[in-house]
Amino acid sequence: MLKAERHAYLLQQLSKHGRLSAIDEAEQLGISEDTLRRDLRELDAAGSLQRVHGGAIPKPPVPASYAERRGCDQARKSSLARVAASLVSDGEVFFLDGGTTALCIAESLPVNLRATIVTNAPAIAAALTDHPRVDVYMAGGAVAKRSAVTIGAEATDFLRRFRASLSFIGVCALSADTGLTIPFPEESSTKRVMIEQATRVVALASNDKLDIAYPYIVAPTTAITDLVTDCAATEDRLAPYKLRGIVIHRGA
Repeated sequence: MLKAERHAYLLQQLSKHGRLSAIDEAEQLGISEDTLRRDLRELDAAGSLQRVHGGAIPKPPVPASYAERRGCDQARKSSLARVAASLVSDGEVFFLDGGTTALCIAESLPVNLRATIVTNAPAIAAALTDHPRVDVYMAGGAVAKRSAVTIGAEATDFLRRFRASLSFIGVCALSADTGLTIPFPEESSTKRVMIEQATRVVALASNDKLDIAYPYIVAPTTAITDLVTDCAATEDRLAPYKLRGIVIHRGA
């Protein structure tokens, strides 16, 4: 098989399965692992995929701003939000991270819910003013305009004052091997505190956010207890997360 044919095959396999194993693909193609890894390096350099230890994963897309994401894919976000909202019980204290899916969760919560909700997202705090039995605590600090959340030492110090039973974390990218990653470093501290200060951590990740990785690591996969995703996520794609003990919840 010519190099161009191997490259086309590898990209096809990546699209189909969501990741590539260097050992498995070298055996399948009947080539040495060195040749396969050279192919992956060339495809990585061309921007076609992202090399990781043992193989490759899809190249993560350039993330859109909060304003750009706000009106997109509302049906899928609402479906994920309804599943996530069903995990909440009366009387709980929980974190609600920023992001458009998290905002949908706030909007999906029962009006008569009794809870304490801690957030660093002004839009979420505003949405919860319609819930008379919900106590809302908003972390202050500088606002990251791209993601519409507060960040920095003031925000993280405030979040550390709470111990939550649940934490809903908006996910830019989640890989079973790499963990939860984000494209910009400024949000990592607040997300990390929300994870560390919660008993149960629920990652909100649609199928297109699985098996990709950005440069900045927030937490390992082992820090996540639950994953809310959509029905487009296949059993093969979800298997590595289940093997790590993560409970899967699917929306429509």
